[in-house]
Amino acid sequence: MYLKDHIVRIENVKTLQALDAANIDHKVIAMFMTCEGIPLQTYEVSSIINTYDALGVKKVPSKKAQALIDAKQIGEEDESLPCPAAY
Repeated sequence: MYLKDHIVRIENVKTLQALDAANIDHKVIAMFMTCEGIPLQTYEVSSIINTYDALGVKKVPSKKAQALIDAKQIGEEDESLPCPAAY
């Protein structure tokens, strides 16, 4: 599963966790988030809530992280690359 493009802010994940902690069904949470402009399916809500705590447990060496950042920046600035197909 890919985290949705919209779920990049920690506040959105904290909202999911708070709603889950209030024992609100994940289907209802998905509907709420969709109404807020963040389209989610029930299984995505469950997956995000269940795996969020595992994120960040293992740190990537700064050398590798910098290489990933550099590679992404090169791709963004390279005008010779074709545009990706729009979905």
